[in-house]
Amino acid sequence: MLLVYNFHQKIKPPRNYNILKQLKLLYIEDDMDMQAIYSEQLKAFVSTLYLAKDGEEGYELYLTHKPHIILLDINMPKMDGLTLAKKIRATDKDVKIIITTSYTEQDKLLQAIELYLIKYIIKPIEPEILKSAIEKAIEEINEREGEGSRHLFILDKETIWNAKEERLLKNNQEIKLTKNERRLLVLLSKDKNKVYTFFEIFDYLSHYDFDKEYDANQIRALVKLVRKKIPKNAIINIYGEGYRLNPLND
Repeated sequence: MLLVYNFHQKIKPPRNYNILKQLKLLYIEDDMDMQAIYSEQLKAFVSTLYLAKDGEEGYELYLTHKPHIILLDINMPKMDGLTLAKKIRATDKDVKIIITTSYTEQDKLLQAIELYLIKYIIKPIEPEILKSAIEKAIEEINEREGEGSRHLFILDKETIWNAKEERLLKNNQEIKLTKNERRLLVLLSKDKNKVYTFFEIFDYLSHYDFDKEYDANQIRALVKLVRKKIPKNAIINIYGEGYRLNPLND
């Protein structure tokens, strides 16, 4: 018998949810009806959701995609949830694991405690309890990677500029940049509140090219090319001064 809760009020992501992270979540559940119900709720929290129906398939997806959060059932075919969690924990101390179960055996609870879980949730899953567990996982991820997140600039809901890695991503796919396109974004992201003058941009781009003559039109042309690969308003032209980056996470 399928237990259905009132999902007219969908789980909403927390107010401090860090969309910078582009979170990936792996959900392993052998009850396909249950998986279908909660998958819709989980999509509110993550950019990518992977689904598996047993422990072995879940482990393969984990190795391939390295999700940030794993939600798994303790009783699954081929490899049970505790065995899978132990196998993952042997080499990965960072991934956030949430275990669900229909049972409350004391021995399994004690084993689960040793796995540094975010939460051990008894089925049927209460939406607010699941929401709380996901919020806690996200909070811990943000705390661990807070320093790195300062290098991420959301240009729109699909496009992110990673200044640390010097990579432009759209829907998690890298957009190719020329050397000068990449260096322009690197410079502008050094201080998103600063307006960089045409000459400052030129000086940065031609730092090792001493014979190159200053030409503001070349800077305009470069900005125009970059704007074809990013949202147009992600770089603002301050009339008479220059350009500055305009990310959504301002």
